[in-house]
Amino acid sequence: MWEALKDLMKEEIEEEMKKTQEKTTKNNINSLMNNLKWTAEQAMSALDIPAQEWETYKINL
Repeated sequence: MWEALKDLMKEEIEEEMKKTQEKTTKNNINSLMNNLKWTAEQAMSALDIPAQEWETYKINL
């Protein structure tokens, strides 16, 4: 029982960490775009976001 609860909590924590990281990355992209007048692509490139993830972030900007 305890192990099952630990596994469930671990999954929930990892999901929240992923959401937080994505939100932070989105905020960083927006900051670069607003402050430096960069395009989304320029900002994501500067942040070393892999090109295969760009569409995911562009949809959420």
